[in-house]
Amino acid sequence: MDLNTFFKKAGVEEFTEVTLTDLTAADQMYIREFFPSASSAIIFGRAVPPGAYQLSPADQTREMLSIAESLNDTAIRLEDLLKADGIPAMHIPLYLPVRVDGGRVQGVVRLKHLAAAGGLGTIGRNTLLLHPIHGPRLLLSGVVTGKTGLVEKSDDHMPEDGGMKTPVLSPLCRQCGACIRACPAGAIGPDGVDTFRCRTISPWVPAPLVPIATWLIGRRLLIRCMAPIAPWIARTAMIRCSRCVTECPVFEGDRTST
Repeated sequence: MDLNTFFKKAGVEEFTEVTLTDLTAADQMYIREFFPSASSAIIFGRAVPPGAYQLSPADQTREMLSIAESLNDTAIRLEDLLKADGIPAMHIPLYLPVRVDGGRVQGVVRLKHLAAAGGLGTIGRNTLLLHPIHGPRLLLSGVVTGKTGLVEKSDDHMPEDGGMKTPVLSPLCRQCGACIRACPAGAIGPDGVDTFRCRTISPWVPAPLVPIATWLIGRRLLIRCMAPIAPWIARTAMIRCSRCVTECPVFEGDRTST
């Protein structure tokens, strides 16, 4: 099937394919747990318009959910089309990117890491994917497949001998510390992000419960408990802060490269 045409009709401009051999050992393990016959993953995304971040929290949340659910619908359709062509495939669930089989969590698909490995951007200090055009505003979805070579690479990704190669991007994160200074909860530091301090997450996990939640995450028990209610949480939660996005110097993309 012609995936370039499929994504064009779906209104998706940013997409890539990454083979398991291009991933870290950890991500290879996660993907194989998620889908044992996996050979590659097709990752795609749509950007949140810059103006959405000026809306009220409720309207911003609604806008972002609309984009995310549209991407999820595209992933489901792509899975169906690949299966119709005899290609094993499984879409990555929107609200919780895992497969729960018999009450057991099977794999955690890290979409940002797969997108970066496929050349869609680089991971910034704020742990967000930074895209050359859309900055940290790209929402992602994807499908894990049992075949490689499904996405036709552009000429920019082809070496002289005609073989395939992984795109090489200059790191977009300037290590300027803007996201660290902007975070009102102090959730971002030199070593990464303390998720439970984030203003969007912290209302769901009160401070006294953070050690328990951390312990559960280490044993994947929290993900297992959340799986049945993840869609409800996503639809009722509200984005209370986006300053790690809006204060990033490449919020509207890396203009120095244009």
